[in-house]
Amino acid sequence: MAARTLFITSVALAWVFLACSPLVWAQHVDQTTAPRPVAIPLHVTESPIIDGVLDERAWQQVMPLTGFIQADPLEGQPASEETEVRIVYDDNAIFVGVICHDHDPSQIVTIETRRDSGLNEMDSFQMIFDTYHDRQNGFVFGTNAAGIEYDGQVSNEGNISESWDGSWEVKTHINPTSWTAEFRIPLRTLRYGTPPQVWGANFMRNFQRNREKSYWSPLARIYDLGRLSSAGELRGLQLQAPRNFKAFPYGISSANRNFAPGAKTDLKADWGVDAKFGVTTSLNLDMTYRTDFAQVEVDTQQINLTRFNLR
Repeated sequence: MAARTLFITSVALAWVFLACSPLVWAQHVDQTTAPRPVAIPLHVTESPIIDGVLDERAWQQVMPLTGFIQADPLEGQPASEETEVRIVYDDNAIFVGVICHDHDPSQIVTIETRRDSGLNEMDSFQMIFDTYHDRQNGFVFGTNAAGIEYDGQVSNEGNISESWDGSWEVKTHINPTSWTAEFRIPLRTLRYGTPPQVWGANFMRNFQRNREKSYWSPLARIYDLGRLSSAGELRGLQLQAPRNFKAFPYGISSANRNFAPGAKTDLKADWGVDAKFGVTTSLNLDMTYRTDFAQVEVDTQQINLTRFNLR
């Protein structure tokens, strides 16, 4: 009797293992070996107006990117709220329109309105473009329902560095069933190769009240948006390299006065200019005359809580 009971128990456990293992195996395949999603942005001649409302004809002409997959808390499961992303471009900029569906927008969490505020603790949307498709480096752009600007750069598939500030714009709008965002990213803000281009890309939505993070190109919970080797692709881009030129003049003055009778005021003034010129798609020329070293943003800021100098 004991042997028969042991045999029945073993058979039952084997059936349970065989029934569950395909599900586990399927989830593993979805996140590691499944083909990455592909999108084809649409070239338009009539550019959208950046007002946070996706009512222009350009947005209606392109198929939305959907099917976001959770990384947290239920890894591998569909997102609880649908997200739609549309991408179009013209000769000067690339445009991204986002609809974040929400059955109760009154519960949207917005705790910061400063530029480059961290977006992980509020309802937000972020995207990354690997413009050289090297699966290592990329540009990050994001916003929350209040329309703040968040940007940064990823290098060597590492963490996002927020010290980079690009020139771009975004507007958002909250309506009864969703919140929407429109991005305009000038081509001169980016660097990319010759046409036709293939970019790596991924999009992430943070749905705060569920503590939910979901991605267009699925990622495991242990990774973040900077995981470019697992990003999807934007194909068919025909972008000409713009001639990027920027000039940053500065002026500074000071006055030092001794209020003793007959004393003169000591006045000092200085000026200078910094300039950046895009020679090619991958080479910049930086020029300076009488550099204002107080404004040079070369080193990442570090906080030192010890009695020893950083340098």
